[in-house]
Amino acid sequence: MAFDFFSGFVRDVRAARSTAKEVERLSRMNNSDLARLGLERTEISSYAYNKHFGRR
Repeated sequence: MAFDFFSGFVRDVRAARSTAKEVERLSRMNNSDLARLGLERTEISSYAYNKHFGRR
């Protein structure tokens, strides 16, 4: 049980770091590049979160 908690914690830390990197990468893009991905600037955070955390 403790191992499950620890492995879940590690997985969440990794996902959080990946989310932060994704937000940073997408934030550096201009609006036309984001549009090619089907994103608006206001959707960056939720897109990155859903990509790396998914629906749990």
